[in-house]
Amino acid sequence: MEIKILPNRVIQTENNETLMGALIRHQLPVENVCNGQGTCGKCKVRMLGNLPEPSVQDLKHLNEVEIQAGFRLACTVVPEEGMVIELNFVESQDRKESALLGLKLNAVDSRVEKICLTMDKPSLQDERGDWDRVVDALSAVTGRSYTYPSLHVLRKVSEVLRSEKYVLTVTLFENEILEIEPGDTSKRLYGVAVDIGTTSVGVALYDLITGNLMKVVSIENEQTAYGADVISRISFAKESKENALALQSAVKRTINHLLKEIKSKVAIHKDEIVKMAIVGNTTMHHLLLGLEVSHLAVSPFVSVCNRPLDLTAHELGLEINPRGKIFLLPNIGSFVGGDTVGAIVGAPEVLERGNHLLIDLGTNCELFLKTDKIMMACSTAAGPAFEGAGIAYGMRAKQGAIEGVSITESGVHCEVIGGQEPIGICGSGLIEAIDEMKRAGVINKQGKIAVPETADNLSEELRNRIRPAEKAREFILAYGTGQRSDVTISQKDVGELQLAKGAVCAGIKTLVEMAGISVADLDSVILSGTFATYLKAKNILSIGLVPDIPPEKIKMVGNAAHVGAIRTLLNHEEMMMTEELYKKIGHIELGGSATFSNYFMNSLYLEKLS
Repeated sequence: MEIKILPNRVIQTENNETLMGALIRHQLPVENVCNGQGTCGKCKVRMLGNLPEPSVQDLKHLNEVEIQAGFRLACTVVPEEGMVIELNFVESQDRKESALLGLKLNAVDSRVEKICLTMDKPSLQDERGDWDRVVDALSAVTGRSYTYPSLHVLRKVSEVLRSEKYVLTVTLFENEILEIEPGDTSKRLYGVAVDIGTTSVGVALYDLITGNLMKVVSIENEQTAYGADVISRISFAKESKENALALQSAVKRTINHLLKEIKSKVAIHKDEIVKMAIVGNTTMHHLLLGLEVSHLAVSPFVSVCNRPLDLTAHELGLEINPRGKIFLLPNIGSFVGGDTVGAIVGAPEVLERGNHLLIDLGTNCELFLKTDKIMMACSTAAGPAFEGAGIAYGMRAKQGAIEGVSITESGVHCEVIGGQEPIGICGSGLIEAIDEMKRAGVINKQGKIAVPETADNLSEELRNRIRPAEKAREFILAYGTGQRSDVTISQKDVGELQLAKGAVCAGIKTLVEMAGISVADLDSVILSGTFATYLKAKNILSIGLVPDIPPEKIKMVGNAAHVGAIRTLLNHEEMMMTEELYKKIGHIELGGSATFSNYFMNSLYLEKLS
């Protein structure tokens, strides 16, 4: 039988042959560490046609997002006629896209629509103005009235009418006419969902008619040149109006760069993108809009605007249709922004009956707690360690980053994105490495790296990996080859993670206490964020990043904030729901809280959180 290997290869498979066997026989690249035994989980392929049910090995080695996105282990797949396979997905595909591929909505109702009209030509018996002619025809089709045209539309209506013999397409948002185009373009209607993270920005292009994902791209937020976290950027913006403008220009450039990339890859015109939904924390929201941020970081921590906003692309200088509708999800407080509201919409199980905790992990960490009586949210000063910032060999999750670590007496095994030589470590790798170091006895629960000369519990191999570093010691995860340096974790790196983890733990304990429940009363803990997708429950439970509850109650939901932006883009009812959430969620300010401070000091230990 024949199966297709993207982009343009077709191979023949043989009877009683696995997909792994067929790929190897045809000399196609696939990792085969365990010789097809299903124990290493390395032979990931993405299947786009005739997707089989996940095997026992798939469920063991792949997370839920990967399975939904079509990943399977090649060694477990029995080839079938019509299968379409994509190889080397980890190397070529952005993680933000893989986290969105499985998203499907029950209904698409963006409130944006295109209507093609065919009209009679003017005559001495019908001397209506061009615009009156369009409005009359449109009202006859929709049953709605359109009173106030934009000058943008009025200036072009005569040319548009006549260029395709009185056939034109009108783009509507509810009762507002956004655009008119010559001919029938009713099948080309697009929108974008934008996630403005402190570290990176992601843009997803969707077909607003079918609800299908067209493309996702992401890139580092250009604002990182002015500081790794929101506090440093607020401080920079406060220094002068020029600095604030520089930050605004940086994020707009980032978004427009991604829009340009999308348009070139999908071959659409910017005027065909008529709707945008944006999520971001309150600082990112304010900097994009050019709002004053100086009051966000000082008591009483007041924002300029928390309500949902409806703007145009022309107002914001974003390169879609100038009349395109741009919706910004509401903020909850100075450090709990539209990204948290988006995460709630993107992970609707958090609103189900019972006690549910949502942890949105990233450069900033937001917590949302819902019980049957109350909804509360807060932000913790976790810092950028989860994104690799502040870590000696920390890096974003891209090729060359260590994303998984296992330690035995004989040494250290590192899983590296792209399967190449390691050049650094990303957040998920850092958490697993530190948990493995604790389990192996390289560090204790206080986070102190062992003194090799007295660490009789360690094998000689592990003792040899501990060496002096600036002011303390470090542990070698991977030895450098050629011109590459060793990748290490230092005592300072461990401390950075403890601070970040401690802030999250203390925030959880504070919220739970204020809600009048205990950690044991939680029915679920939901972790969101692209980074969180790649965490393992056993690691985050062991170091106390999340409450000590049964692992089956812990769920990773990927980049829920971006998913929330997508859901509100595709269904306007979901956008309207965000306004109700904004009104109902109570904001808890942890700054100056004695309860939080007390919990923080006790949350630095690398142990289970009870």
